[in-house]
Amino acid sequence: MNPEQFRILIAKYNSNTATAAERALVENWYEQISDNEISPEAADLKEQLYRGIKKHTAANQQPVQASLTLLKRRKLYPWIASAAVLCIVFSIAVLYLKPVTHINKNLVSSKQINQIYPGTNKAILTLADGSKISLSDAGNGQLAKQAGVMVTKTKNGGLVYRVTGDDPTAPKYNTISTPRGGQYQLLLADGTKIWLNANSSLTFPTAFPGATRKVQLKGEAYFEVAKDKSKAFFVETAQTQVRVLGTHFNIMAYAEENAQQTTLLEGSVELSKGIEKSILKPGQQARTVGSSGQISVRDLENADEAIAWKNGYFQFEKSDLHSLMRQISRWYATDVIYKGTMPKKEYSGKIPRSVNVKTLLDMLAYSGIHCHIENNKIVVSQR
Repeated sequence: MNPEQFRILIAKYNSNTATAAERALVENWYEQISDNEISPEAADLKEQLYRGIKKHTAANQQPVQASLTLLKRRKLYPWIASAAVLCIVFSIAVLYLKPVTHINKNLVSSKQINQIYPGTNKAILTLADGSKISLSDAGNGQLAKQAGVMVTKTKNGGLVYRVTGDDPTAPKYNTISTPRGGQYQLLLADGTKIWLNANSSLTFPTAFPGATRKVQLKGEAYFEVAKDKSKAFFVETAQTQVRVLGTHFNIMAYAEENAQQTTLLEGSVELSKGIEKSILKPGQQARTVGSSGQISVRDLENADEAIAWKNGYFQFEKSDLHSLMRQISRWYATDVIYKGTMPKKEYSGKIPRSVNVKTLLDMLAYSGIHCHIENNKIVVSQR
């Protein structure tokens, strides 16, 4: 964003026509910049903002100093939810914030950066006979017909299983696998919708003619299970079994994570680990640790955070650095290397998963996570 564009944003702020995200952007900028750190041009922008606040507070018969004190006390997330505003935030940071400018000087050539991309819709479908279909390369329409079930790729990039006129008395098992940097959506024969996150796999029958519905998951997936009281739906992972009749929930069960997380958004689920069982209510999350037989359940302030990935975001709430970077590693299909001892801090924020890696590094730097690219890998350092 150039200074003229930022002037327009300040004008919107002063006239009370700015959105909440735009107001937060301006206030965050004002809060962090001191007069001895900015250029004359930026100082002029800051003076415009001051005059706007003075005018606004005078109209409301409030002391100007009180308004500015409130502005400086306000604690704002360094990452703003809107994707468009996020890009603006870090353009401003590059212009005016010395720490971010310093980080950018450490970045290597754009050629290396351009070899790291955010993920896309891509997966491999393995059929019952062992044959594999690259779903990113396959055309739309019918892909296969197995045991009375038609497999179709939609124009939106999803996979649909549909029972045809034949009797699927002996369903075949298929597996859909996403690589690092991939995600995919499928519709099972019973009407259950599943979103598969990066570096994950799901094994499932082509149809469900028996008394139960059962699938196996590695990695992470969000489920919207079709209601069928006569047939319970089971999701098996390396640690647990989740039983539902029809509900919306997310399971994060990556082998490299310290614990599996099962988050319920709607309905109810029964979680089993060995002899331990627990029933979740909407808004609750269960954590299970591999070597432990215990299931710990907690209430979440916002359960939708668990499916931010499905909606196109990284969302962190008091996350440690390594957990945060593992999510980035899976989505950008790149390794993360740590140089030096990393401080023990917690991070909260929201980042669009669509941003390019340069913007991503700027966002991380803005929150004190210093990264650069070396040999197509993200290197995290103390400074």
